[in-house]
Amino acid sequence: MDETNPALGILTSMITPAVLIMASGSLIMTTSQRLSRVIERVRKTSQEFMQIEKSHDKESANEAKRRILYTLLEKSARRSKLLTRAMTFLYVSLGLFITTSLAIGVVAITHLRHTWIPTALGMIGAGFLFCASAILIIESRLTYSVIADEVDFVIETSRPNAPEFVKKAVRRSWRNLFKL
Repeated sequence: MDETNPALGILTSMITPAVLIMASGSLIMTTSQRLSRVIERVRKTSQEFMQIEKSHDKESANEAKRRILYTLLEKSARRSKLLTRAMTFLYVSLGLFITTSLAIGVVAITHLRHTWIPTALGMIGAGFLFCASAILIIESRLTYSVIADEVDFVIETSRPNAPEFVKKAVRRSWRNLFKL
């Protein structure tokens, strides 16, 4: 029975990083989905932009649409860079957490006195996970900015056709929906 307890302790210690492995995996999946949506949006916006560019129409409505599409493309490019960087950090943290689990097993089996190695690996992995989370916060704020630009454009272009009570209500309230 004495041999079972140390083995269970080692196995338990190796599984402990599994929570962080699952968290990293979950964030990788959602970040990948966000990146896919940004890419789809960029493709759609690029097509719209190219159609307007081909028209060579310099009327003010097309010029305003050209400006907003360019702004959306620019911000979407920044978003995709941030999401790609966050995914890189998440994959590194995932690898470090897996390595931490393996290092716990190796240190326990070989009876090395270097228990600081799994601890250091876990801490570095947590640091990468923290950095990825910070990048995702920045990206979500940029997403808000894109939404705000689009809503502003729609409100401004539809203002002449909207009833007066709608104009006042929209001007006062829509930005409050997205404030933190």
